[in-house]
Amino acid sequence: MSDNFGKSESKPGMRLTWRGVVIIVIAVVLLVFAVQNLETAQVKFLGMDFDIYVWLIVTVSFLLGMLLGGVVRGTARKLRKPKPQVSK
Repeated sequence: MSDNFGKSESKPGMRLTWRGVVIIVIAVVLLVFAVQNLETAQVKFLGMDFDIYVWLIVTVSFLLGMLLGGVVRGTARKLRKPKPQVSK
């Protein structure tokens, strides 16, 4: 028998990290929310009135928040001063 019997071999890019678990949980929550909120809501924006699904409003708002959060985080990293190198 092989020494690796019963052990799973992890291939690069095939491991499920904590970020992957969080993304899966968020996706499931959004899916459940979408299925339970199929009615429409009236939205007034910039003088326009239109009907749109509640789940679509929430999902687009969530995705825009994620996008803007990533942009702010990336910009903050670029503006942060580099740490001085410690010489030994």
